[in-house]
Amino acid sequence: MRKANKSEFLWNTLDGWLFIPRNIPLLFLFVFLLGVSYLGWVKLFHKFV
Repeated sequence: MRKANKSEFLWNTLDGWLFIPRNIPLLFLFVFLLGVSYLGWVKLFHKFV
């Protein structure tokens, strides 16, 4: 049972990775937003510390 769940999880992960190339513009947008928010947090952190 556990082994089956593990392989199912692995397949879902693999399916997710195979799905990513179709969403490259979305991925770029996500990475961009993540980077901007990260820089924003770093600036806020340095302002207060």
